Amino acid sequence: MKSHNFFLFSLCSVIWGTTWLVIKFQIDSTSAIVGVFYRFLLAGLLMFLFNAVITKKSIRYPLKNHLFFFLQGLFNFCLNYILTYMSEEKINSGLVALTFTSLIYFNMIGLRVWYKRPISKNVFLGGLLGGFGIFCLFWKEIAGFNSDNTALIGVIIGIIATFFASCGNMFAYKNHKENVPVVVFNSYGMLYGSLSSLVIGLIAGENFAFPMTARFTISLLYLVVFGTMIAFWAYQTLVGTIGADRAAYSSIVSPTIAVALSAVFENVQITGLFFVGMIFCLVGNYLSLKKEK
Repeated sequence: MKSHNFFLFSLCSVIWGTTWLVIKFQIDSTSAIVGVFYRFLLAGLLMFLFNAVITKKSIRYPLKNHLFFFLQGLFNFCLNYILTYMSEEKINSGLVALTFTSLIYFNMIGLRVWYKRPISKNVFLGGLLGGFGIFCLFWKEIAGFNSDNTALIGVIIGIIATFFASCGNMFAYKNHKENVPVVVFNSYGMLYGSLSSLVIGLIAGENFAFPMTARFTISLLYLVVFGTMIAFWAYQTLVGTIGADRAAYSSIVSPTIAVALSAVFENVQITGLFFVGMIFCLVGNYLSLKKEK
């Protein structure tokens, strides 16, 4: 991998590896819905500004395109993140990051169902290894299941959030096929996602007053500027230079960083079974992404 691509790969992997922990500072100050609303409202507006000043791509598209912009925003930048934030209210950030490793399998199943792309033997075997890894990671929660098991509920919410993220990716893939620039459909998607969060919050009776705390404001700016704008720019640039399959290896690196940070700042105990489960998850992801000869 060339030094420029290695820098971009490291940049998005490290940033996304830290965002899971930073989300904790958001949900300490307000609800998941309100936090997601402000994050993607600000990110969407800044993305439009970035496009107007730097990339200068046309933002005029027919109504049929806006349908897919909206659907991507609803699933990628609304439902996915609301449930992710809710999951982090129940379990530590490292575990939420590891539930997100299932995204690769959801994506490949979705591509098979919607776009008729075949599933390779590597993906099938990787899915088995990843599934076993997730079973090991959350064995304690599974074995102690009851209606009050907060941790297992958090895991289930995290996996549902990942499924919604994959649904959003299917609509993003459709936007790619329509030759819409990434900066344009992501800008619209973030704006539509924030408006969807606003509607959901109003129905739920949420208070949208901006939390006037340094903790919330600094974490919001980090998530918007680094976790959304810079990381997505680095990732999408990688997709264009080395391909989506190789760029997706960041999904192996970032959860590892998230678990390490969780162990330091959230006192997560890395037991033998937990470590084995994490290794199986990451190896399963690696095998799924590896091209067959």
